[in-house]
Amino acid sequence: MKKVLYVYGGPEFHPTEDGGKILKNLLEEDGRFKLEMTNNLDVFRDLPSKDYSAVVVYTTGFYNDLTPERERGLLEFIQNGGGFVGIHSATDSFRGSRAYIDMIGGEFLTHPPQHEFKVFIADRNHYLTIRMPDFNIYDEMYHLQSYDPDKVKLLAYTIWQGKKMPMVYTREYGKGRVVYLANGHSLQVLKHPEFQKLLLRSIAWVTGEELTKEVVNCGILGYGGMGKFHAGKITQTQGLNLIAICDTDPEKVELAREEYPKLMGYFTRAEDMLDMPELELVFVVVPHNAHKDAVIKCLEAGKHVVVEKPMAINVEEANAMISKAREKGVMLSVFHNRRWDSDYLMIKDIISRGLIGDIFHIEAGLENYRHPGFTWRSDREICGSVIHDWGAHFIDWILNLVPAKITQIMGDFQKRVWHSVTIEDYGEISIRFENGVTADFILSHISASQRPKWRILGTKGSIEANWNNEIRLISYTSGIKQDTLMKVDTENRWNEYYRNIADHLLMKEALIVKPEQARRVIGVIEAGLKSFQLGTSILPIEGCE
Repeated sequence: MKKVLYVYGGPEFHPTEDGGKILKNLLEEDGRFKLEMTNNLDVFRDLPSKDYSAVVVYTTGFYNDLTPERERGLLEFIQNGGGFVGIHSATDSFRGSRAYIDMIGGEFLTHPPQHEFKVFIADRNHYLTIRMPDFNIYDEMYHLQSYDPDKVKLLAYTIWQGKKMPMVYTREYGKGRVVYLANGHSLQVLKHPEFQKLLLRSIAWVTGEELTKEVVNCGILGYGGMGKFHAGKITQTQGLNLIAICDTDPEKVELAREEYPKLMGYFTRAEDMLDMPELELVFVVVPHNAHKDAVIKCLEAGKHVVVEKPMAINVEEANAMISKAREKGVMLSVFHNRRWDSDYLMIKDIISRGLIGDIFHIEAGLENYRHPGFTWRSDREICGSVIHDWGAHFIDWILNLVPAKITQIMGDFQKRVWHSVTIEDYGEISIRFENGVTADFILSHISASQRPKWRILGTKGSIEANWNNEIRLISYTSGIKQDTLMKVDTENRWNEYYRNIADHLLMKEALIVKPEQARRVIGVIEAGLKSFQLGTSILPIEGCE
């Protein structure tokens, strides 16, 4: 594990110390780096004799504090191959040292008032910015002086009054690598997912990481509606390459051949597709009760796997899949794409900003009064239960909103109206968490009146979201009631799931949807069903707490 030093300090208007804590958590999740933090500038002096792979500097001021000994140690460390990452006001630090300013490649000049602006990616083939979208951010926009674009590699920029302002650039300094990230004024910026990705990749790149592989060859097992959806997303994702499609229905295989005529293979037998040595990753898109056998078959063949949600019918099946993936040393993930739904992302943002205080109760659900239809999803033996399908999304959402262990689960299921199908008409699961938070989820085809999609209660307010892309926020954080109705952007960000799969397999970045998380969803559903059978609340299933 590579050691990284984080140096912070300066006026409190920049959260340099808290920024280090955020970075430490980020690196612990990544698993490749160990971070040490200090505000003692004498550490620069001794860098050449230490075993750090990189130094990250987020400081402000200290005009003449980079003494000759400190300057010599820092610059010698980088020139001899150490990495350097400067965040935001690192260009407004140690300005009495012209050698430092030359190394970092720029010097703070001014900034307009904080506002939202777009960061444009200039090069999507570099390690730092591959697969990154342009993104909006609310921040200070630093304007630099002593900046020579011919001496750096510009990777991202913004526009100010017709001029390009560098936001991310790299350069070589002796044998070392330097990255400067102009964003970073506030904690909210430091928590921005695209900024965090840039920061993580900056550390990886300055410590020697390179792009060693460009694409992952993918196949699809099951070419129904979602199989077609995955095919489209794979072909749109840089780093994922669709080479094969398999379905037991020959007509669907012929349709795949028409829609994607240049693939390497079209199959009606999974075994034949899995025999392809070029195939590396399989998207398993089959009915719920077929997930376990199909996934294990792919894993046994040494292929990485993405399986549709829900992960499995029960925890036993999920455990078997996880065990096989570990045995074979391959990736297993579950397609919980709705973590990137726009309304859910807005809800998470409201909560993270503290606008409703501490959550203590969540209600969520999908309710209607209509026949569930005659597809396989209405067959209980195939689907699992009324909650296994859409309910898997809701439970995954809830578990990601409440960072605590589960202590108690209660389930209720009803079969009263739609007897022409075997799936339940109504399912409800109530969860109690270790921190005292409670959550209640309903999926019903016999609710003549419906609750909102979300109702979340906090100590300082509440969130209510409907199915018309509206979120109502009531907040008392300012001391008075603020009641706001917000319209949600209907465009989802499901591409982020595929992007993460490519980043994980090609760049060793952390997998966002881990199989253990998806197993926990199944554990909640299974416990809810057992609770209903027993007529009482029960403890969570082992491993799914």
